[in-house]
Amino acid sequence: MMVAAVIYVDPQTIQPVLNGKWHRMDITAVPRPGDTVTMLCGESGAAEFKLLGQRRADRIHQQCESCDDVLRRREGIPLRRDRIGRR
Repeated sequence: MMVAAVIYVDPQTIQPVLNGKWHRMDITAVPRPGDTVTMLCGESGAAEFKLLGQRRADRIHQQCESCDDVLRRREGIPLRRDRIGRR
């Protein structure tokens, strides 16, 4: 009998890429491949996993500003567009 090799994953560090953008989501467990995941901005997609080294194979992804706004409001962090120098 083979002993399990446990791979620990911190769900809080998961940032899905959807439509070329990094997103944030509320997550307490790692989704299974094919599970529907919903981002803070409201967009949804099917979970798929790839190695980190493949993340820039097609293009460089941008941050989802809507997800960032939601996260910043929750954490009491000033919104990017409200900061001096971004006007």
